[in-house]
Amino acid sequence: MFLYKLYSFLKRDVLNAASYKFAFVSSFVGIFLTSATFYFIAKLLSGSQSEALSPYGGDYFSFVIVGVAFSGLLGILQEGLPGIIRSAQMTGILESLLVTQTNIPTILVGSSLYTLAFSSVRTFFHLLLAVAVFGMQLGDINWLGSLLVFLLTALCFLSIGILSASFIMVYKVGNPFGWLFGSVSGLLGGVFFPIAVLPPWIKWLSYALPITYSLEGMRQSLLTSATLAEIMPNIAALAGFGILLFPISLVIFRWAVVKAKRDGSLTHY
Repeated sequence: MFLYKLYSFLKRDVLNAASYKFAFVSSFVGIFLTSATFYFIAKLLSGSQSEALSPYGGDYFSFVIVGVAFSGLLGILQEGLPGIIRSAQMTGILESLLVTQTNIPTILVGSSLYTLAFSSVRTFFHLLLAVAVFGMQLGDINWLGSLLVFLLTALCFLSIGILSASFIMVYKVGNPFGWLFGSVSGLLGGVFFPIAVLPPWIKWLSYALPITYSLEGMRQSLLTSATLAEIMPNIAALAGFGILLFPISLVIFRWAVVKAKRDGSLTHY
């Protein structure tokens, strides 16, 4: 029953997305343009690479493509789920779902399935394009390590998306939590440059962000031929974030639903 409900959510969202063909295609065109931009930036930096890149093979293009591709998961889950919840509020679907026997975790995970699947395909395509067209260099890929990092990253970012959706549930407009978290993660999480170049007074904040361990673990898995034991500290950190954030996000979302019902604003917009 649980899997059937998740399938129903996924089928609904796939059919809805398929009706907007231009938006679907243009999102992949954007990947090509992003990859091309960083390819030429990397060419500009060629020969003057920072020592901070040496743990990742010394190639800025490979470093930044992994960062941009996987940080996209954060952006899509962070914005995608709140957007879905907001749309469901405005159309009355959310209220209908909440009065059924479907529990809140199933609703949230089910509503996120298409977003997660689509963003996963985008991430894979981003890497494939970088390798096939721009000659991105990969090491001996640690498939198990990259899979574990990916799954735990999805759990952490889904939790952030649920927290953002909770804000939308109560306040209807704006999402300062998601914006602030996304901005700080993009700046301090090692997306565009190694955190080793950050000054000590702010570097500590990088280690409080899930994306730091996600990108470090993924770069180790894809670029440096790291063993599972070498990746394990990042996997353990992501597991810790997931174990902490996911239950907390569900509790806060339940509180947001109760508050919206009590205020009579569940379907207001």
